[in-house]
Amino acid sequence: MNYLLSLFSPAALWGLAAAVPAVSAEYLYRTLPMTGPYGWAKYLWIWIPFQLTIGYCIYRLVTIPQTTLMDAFAIWAFSTIAMRVCISVALLNDPVKPGTWFALGLILMARIAQTFWGR
Repeated sequence: MNYLLSLFSPAALWGLAAAVPAVSAEYLYRTLPMTGPYGWAKYLWIWIPFQLTIGYCIYRLVTIPQTTLMDAFAIWAFSTIAMRVCISVALLNDPVKPGTWFALGLILMARIAQTFWGR
């Protein structure tokens, strides 16, 4: 039960808030047409707000009281890689390599260890 409550901590919310625009930008980069003389630069109106949002959310994540940088990294890494795998499997129909599944499992185990053995 304590693990479920930690999912709704401010650190988890800011980590997820940073992961959503990061993965959304990656998805859009893969799906939008990047042809023409400007390529990806014609979508700066999308990339700049995404990057500012990611930067602000990570700033808020690492400045939460009683949250170490390693805690913040594990939360953000888990949120981002879990969302990347979901997007790859569900929307892009890309095969996910075994190394990615293994990395997701390791980060999940790190998050569980943080919760049960303390931070």
